[in-house]
Amino acid sequence: MITIRDDCCMLSKQMFCFISSAGSQRLNLCIKFSLILILGVLLQSCASYGGHATTMRGGLLTGHPELSLAIAEKEDSDQTEVIACFDKGMLRRITHDYKGSNQILEVGKQKIEELYGVSITESIAAVTINETLRGYKGDRYEQLLLHAYMAMNYIQLGEVDSARVEMLQANVKMMEWGDEPEEDAFLRYLEGMIYENLGEHDSALISYRKAYTVYKEKGGEQYPVPSGLIKKDLLRMLAWQGLWSEYKSYKKEFKMTDYKPVKSSKKFGELVVILNNGLAPIRGENALPIFSTEVQKNLRIAFPVYNQPKKRLYVSRVSVNNKHYPLQTVEDIDDLARYSLEKDMPGIMARAMARAVVKYNTQKTAQENSSIAGLLMTVTNLVTERADTRSWTTLPQEIQLQRVLLPVGEYPLQIEMVNSTGQVVDVIEEKVVIKPEQSSFVIKHWNTPVPKKKSANKGVKVAKN
Repeated sequence: MITIRDDCCMLSKQMFCFISSAGSQRLNLCIKFSLILILGVLLQSCASYGGHATTMRGGLLTGHPELSLAIAEKEDSDQTEVIACFDKGMLRRITHDYKGSNQILEVGKQKIEELYGVSITESIAAVTINETLRGYKGDRYEQLLLHAYMAMNYIQLGEVDSARVEMLQANVKMMEWGDEPEEDAFLRYLEGMIYENLGEHDSALISYRKAYTVYKEKGGEQYPVPSGLIKKDLLRMLAWQGLWSEYKSYKKEFKMTDYKPVKSSKKFGELVVILNNGLAPIRGENALPIFSTEVQKNLRIAFPVYNQPKKRLYVSRVSVNNKHYPLQTVEDIDDLARYSLEKDMPGIMARAMARAVVKYNTQKTAQENSSIAGLLMTVTNLVTERADTRSWTTLPQEIQLQRVLLPVGEYPLQIEMVNSTGQVVDVIEEKVVIKPEQSSFVIKHWNTPVPKKKSANKGVKVAKN
């Protein structure tokens, strides 16, 4: 079944092709412009992704991700839109369907590759109408996180070798970008943990080096500043490899003179907790009149913005073996999203101005032919000038991490969300089995406290997420 939003987008594209080819036919001018006006109304429906995302995320914000999934699954039944695959994939994994998540994310991955061969019709439509008619292949950080989440799905399915393959594919993707290399700090960190868990310590060291370099060079802008976790992991792996000169150099740089690397032991294993905390920001739309030197007029253009400020998250910590360990932010997706849009904004504005000039000239030509046609074209141009507000809004706001060395055995653990007054407002409970010289991953999503059963011991709300 095709949804109303899909119908609108499909019909608008068909109408665009029809109107564009109608110049060679003797179509009545008023009829032609009436069709353009209808096209504008349809496009207004198609361009409202920000509103759709707000509705879709409602279930997540009330503790009912299955409701959000039900809305997402109704979209794009033919599996042609990357953004729909992103959302379905994330919501399926949040509802513990890791296999189904990877199936639809794989579809999205293939669609991204197809979109690198840009459609001429889509390009013309983007220049003359608006950019929502161009296929969305995701920002680069979204494309890399696609691989990261597929890898996490494989980890939770117990298929670590497949997670390794996903990391190799991400490397190929980064190399494809050639002169504009793009590194994702968390992806490199996750890659290192996967290699380490497979006993490939040489590869793990390379990944940890790359992760630290990204954090160091881009920390505070796109990424968090280097945490103590990545520093300790890098030092530990250097010690295990016997690279003492580099070990001492980094130890001095980190000002960690008292640090002593743990030795590998069959009596111990590692707990790795990854928390997907909060929700990524939603893009909105602003419109402004900007002076065009080409036509010597103020022309109205629309562009995407993040209208809402960054949300403050609860403090999160892991409680295990009677100790608390604070989770550390290893990926700030909110910062990535805002940085990516800011970086793209000059190109967005240039294309918007070029599009506004084209629309102004068509409006002027229509006015010269008929006042009615001119009026219709004026209204159409106003209606169709929409910003592209698409983004992967089911991503978390932050990805947080903690690694804890524990004796072999089974442990109950709690992930606690703590407010500014130090009160625990929500708890995720889990049991974990620690195996010799292996990493045991606990990967969770958290959005908001919701009414759940009371803990018999503490009286706090407990989530089985």
